[in-house]
Amino acid sequence: MELYDLEKLIKKCGADYVATRLSLQVQYSADLMGPGIGSFHLENMERGIKILGWVLKLLGLWRRGQTNIRNHKIVHNIVKIRNLHSSFNGLRILHLSDLHLDVSDDFSAHIGNIVSGQDYDLALLTGDFRFKTYGDYYPALEAIRKLSGHLECKHGAYCVLGNHDFLEFVPALEARGVHALLNESVRISTDRAGLWLVGLDDAHFYGVHDYGKAFENVNTSETTILMIHSPETLSEAEKYNPDFIVTGHTHGGQICFPRGIALWTNCGCDRKYSRGAWEHKGIPGYTSSGAGSSGLPVRFNCPPEIVIHHLVPSLG
Repeated sequence: MELYDLEKLIKKCGADYVATRLSLQVQYSADLMGPGIGSFHLENMERGIKILGWVLKLLGLWRRGQTNIRNHKIVHNIVKIRNLHSSFNGLRILHLSDLHLDVSDDFSAHIGNIVSGQDYDLALLTGDFRFKTYGDYYPALEAIRKLSGHLECKHGAYCVLGNHDFLEFVPALEARGVHALLNESVRISTDRAGLWLVGLDDAHFYGVHDYGKAFENVNTSETTILMIHSPETLSEAEKYNPDFIVTGHTHGGQICFPRGIALWTNCGCDRKYSRGAWEHKGIPGYTSSGAGSSGLPVRFNCPPEIVIHHLVPSLG
């Protein structure tokens, strides 16, 4: 990371946070156990992943699984928001999660082509930009640069980091117009009203999320959308009463039995929060099944998805 970029991150997030995040990246990036909420990290268990890959090849399923990671479905999700201001009625939010862009040289272009064909007003990316959790991250940076050109929209693009992401990604993202929210908030305004975006850093692996800091400047009388990488901190989130929560991390299971029954979600929370639309203590939320894949570049019975959320006022 360039010194200039490091200084900008310190100014943005504080020296203590930056030092903690960077030291954890070095210490835990290839460990099975991290300091965060997730108790076990299958994605770092390389030998087991390789064995599973060999099994799929022996069963003749490998090519099918690889083809499946490019068969994206577009999901339109209607979100009923209490006290939604008329200025944001019908707001369309592109939700991308778990992109793992460097799985191949052309994957970011593939995602970009799909995104370019969608109509949306705001883009939210809920983390995990690269395939592995360690090693050379420059291919992921190049993939981020390629994708970012497809994310231009009325209210801009915002992201949080996931357990696969390094802090070094932030300068590359922000240089291309994707604003990172690291325990921060931002207000999107029209002539008549405002909408708040609140973003938390990764809780699953790094455990560096800070709800108090993220919400300290938020006017909760206005609509608030919370971005978290994993749905594992909902009990904390409910204390701040956001109007909508977007998250990911689980991949919906990625490798599932028929009817989408997940073998593993890698997420320490109730399975009802591991895929699709849900409600927690009256707060609507959505967990994306992810646009990419990790561990192995395959999917079964769990197609990758790109989500468009449509905000409408709740009549109740």
